[in-house]
Amino acid sequence: MKVSVDQVYTSVACNRIPEIVDWNNEGIICFGATNAVVIYDTTVKGKDPLTTLCHHRSIVNSVKWIHKVNGSCTELVSCSADKTGAIWSLEDGVWKVTSTLTGHTDGVTCVSAVYTRENDLVVYTASIDSTIRVWERCNGTTTHRQTIDLHSGLCLTLHAHLLPVVNKPVLFSALDDHKIHIFAGDDYHRVHTLVGHEDWVRGLDVLDIDNSTILLASASQDTYIRLWRIQHHVEEPTTGGIRVEQKLFVAHETNWSVKLDAVLAGHEGWVYGVQWHPCRSDKDTNKRLPVFRLLSSSLDKTLIVWEPDSSPTRGEGEGAWVERIRVGEVGGNGLGFYGSRFGPNGKSFMGHGYNGSFHIWSVCEETGQWEPQVVCGGHFGGVQAVRWEARGRYLTSAAADQTTRLHAPWLLPNGQGTEWHEIGRPQVHGYDMAGLAIVSSTVYASAAEEKVIRVFRAPHNFLQNFKNIVGEELDGDTEGPEGASVPSLGLSNKAVFNDTEQAEDDGYFVPVDLKAPPTEETLQQNTLWPETHKLYGHGYEVYALAATTTSPGLLASACRATTAEHAAVLIWETSNWQQIQKLVSHQLTVTQLEFSPDGLRLLSVSRDRRWTLYQRQEGSKWFDTVATTDKSNGVHARIIWCCAWAHDGRVFGTGSRDGKVCVWSKTECQPNPQSSLGQYALHGKPLELANTSVTALAFAPTLLGDARVVATGFESGVVRLYSFQTDGWSLLYELNNSAAHHLTVKQLAFRPRHEDGDDKRLLLASCGSDHLVRIHSVAIS
Repeated sequence: MKVSVDQVYTSVACNRIPEIVDWNNEGIICFGATNAVVIYDTTVKGKDPLTTLCHHRSIVNSVKWIHKVNGSCTELVSCSADKTGAIWSLEDGVWKVTSTLTGHTDGVTCVSAVYTRENDLVVYTASIDSTIRVWERCNGTTTHRQTIDLHSGLCLTLHAHLLPVVNKPVLFSALDDHKIHIFAGDDYHRVHTLVGHEDWVRGLDVLDIDNSTILLASASQDTYIRLWRIQHHVEEPTTGGIRVEQKLFVAHETNWSVKLDAVLAGHEGWVYGVQWHPCRSDKDTNKRLPVFRLLSSSLDKTLIVWEPDSSPTRGEGEGAWVERIRVGEVGGNGLGFYGSRFGPNGKSFMGHGYNGSFHIWSVCEETGQWEPQVVCGGHFGGVQAVRWEARGRYLTSAAADQTTRLHAPWLLPNGQGTEWHEIGRPQVHGYDMAGLAIVSSTVYASAAEEKVIRVFRAPHNFLQNFKNIVGEELDGDTEGPEGASVPSLGLSNKAVFNDTEQAEDDGYFVPVDLKAPPTEETLQQNTLWPETHKLYGHGYEVYALAATTTSPGLLASACRATTAEHAAVLIWETSNWQQIQKLVSHQLTVTQLEFSPDGLRLLSVSRDRRWTLYQRQEGSKWFDTVATTDKSNGVHARIIWCCAWAHDGRVFGTGSRDGKVCVWSKTECQPNPQSSLGQYALHGKPLELANTSVTALAFAPTLLGDARVVATGFESGVVRLYSFQTDGWSLLYELNNSAAHHLTVKQLAFRPRHEDGDDKRLLLASCGSDHLVRIHSVAIS
């Protein structure tokens, strides 16, 4: 049996930390996502542009490209709360860690690196342990060169640069004393301190002005940006007139002067990021372009591009600084930007938001206007559940970031193929999401850390846009609400109808006509689904949901529990949303619920190490318990985390914390009155794996002879594909931490197959505690 697996879609947000994103001249973005470093190729069309690289053991705090003199980037540096830094190099098209920087006694918070004129590499890492470590790579060997003791100070950001004239590295470090400290010399001692900011400095960048001058930009939580001109000092004869105050210091046995060049006041919130961009080189004859630009980002929800105004009385690039471009959000749920970077040639720039979202604007060559672009994105909290729509036209995910998101393939214009994107955000909530169930193509139910189950229906505007973007038509209520909005201080979505006055009263929802996946602002404000029902009945937070895809429609739910009464499974009828039955079997929290494909049986697994099977009475909606495990026949010795049905409903599987996967089926034998299993029994041998926990299961919707393909997710983040037959299990394929997940896999789901579908490849969706939603294409022959 041959198996090939290809990556189709990766959805994840960047970490909610300043300096977690960088963009190079080749159009490639690198960013930290939970414990991983992600490479995002913005130039790719028609396939997944994200590559996940796993190395760090804790959250990544900063990722930066290392720029060569010619501007190319084949290396980057990262640092993490796991107390290490890493140097990544691109070798034969594959990113590898070529050096791990270990030695700090606490988490590493920021990193910077610079190539020397001899093409050696110097890396600087700053840690919560109040030190900055200097690392040097010569001839391929990286060594720790020096430790700079900050004497209980905390470094908030640092930036390394080659000083002109001497061509030696200088390090700018912003500490928690509101000052910028300059370190230089072969022994890296403090040579000067820049004083002026009244709050923490969070962003630094340096620009070469000429062969003897650099310009340092510093961004602070005091809402101001300061520009410091540092140049080679040559004594000049004193003359009359007004002179700007300048300080002198010595670095690398050379005199330097520093003066405050400008203070930029335009932001109304903390300024987190600044970056220079030289607009034209010495050879460029286009004098209409400014010499350089400065990009800044703030928690006031704006990005600003600053330029020096041309002045006949001052040298080029020395005029007053003016605000040329301002973009961002007005209103909305966002909380501003944590950072910003220029794209290739300065024709685009991006900001990353407080919620880990990307925002990219590119200039239109014809109009000169800056327009928002389609970008990747995803959850910024652990993803708890993924569910396919019954015909596999879209995938829905729910996460601890208090959102549910809808992912679907975008039909690219001009026949360029398809790309998966987030095209809807049906629910933005006040509680962390725990699970969801797809009731129909336009209705779903969600569970969060509350006692209520909420039901949502797709509005008319979403149905229109889904058809425009995906090219598929969903059956829905075209006469219903146009959209939804969330009232101030409310948790429930409120329907907005096609009435201008009402739409204005109901918040900021405005119907939009989309031909491409929506931007982050549109997702937050204009893709909500109206909430149609609230279901009350549970005594604690709802934890698990499942729904039938057949008629009559039923929804099963369970909540967190420590007693049999609260561990009961509630059955709801989806035609009127009335509770019709309460199934009591388990003693502790039910961890997963799954209906059989024909909707006639319901399977529940629990923390009490038992599973229970309920059968619907013939011609009725009522269920009876037909099989359950107990201490005498239960194979699992620890919590059963997951369960799944085969596509034909003949067998089901259970997976547990003790590393066992069991397949169960109905036998032809008469039920043993002494056994709680009834007519059900273990089918073949269990899969037993030592020192691991099975957290997710899914059966492929196809049979290969007598063999079934079972996808298994683990607490380690690895996903494995097994072939199962009654005589045993065989491993077909393993997706490692970079290909699958690097934290617990929470759910696996194969895309349903239909007779009218001609695609022979299977699509496997997965989600994890690492914030990732992934789709892989699986071909088995």
